[in-house]
Amino acid sequence: MQFLVASLIGALGRAAASLVGRVLLALGISFVTFTGLDVGITWLLNQIKANMGALPAEVLSFVAWLWVDKAISLIFSAYTAALSIKTIGGTSITKMVTK
Repeated sequence: MQFLVASLIGALGRAAASLVGRVLLALGISFVTFTGLDVGITWLLNQIKANMGALPAEVLSFVAWLWVDKAISLIFSAYTAALSIKTIGGTSITKMVTK
């Protein structure tokens, strides 16, 4: 009976260590991906806004009326969220951990 309990505790310990390692690896890769993506998207969004400032006043007011700036921000936010979700649930992380 003691052998069964000891082997069960040992198996649970190894499974927990593997699970903790996988979670930490997934969080680390996700953080690096999100940080790099955030820098790139922020730069691109600033470039778009700076170039929109060079438009004539009539065109700029029409673009503001259409909420183009909000639409661009929404598209970039959706892209960032989709990439973050794909990174967290990706199979490449599982393959790296199991090697």
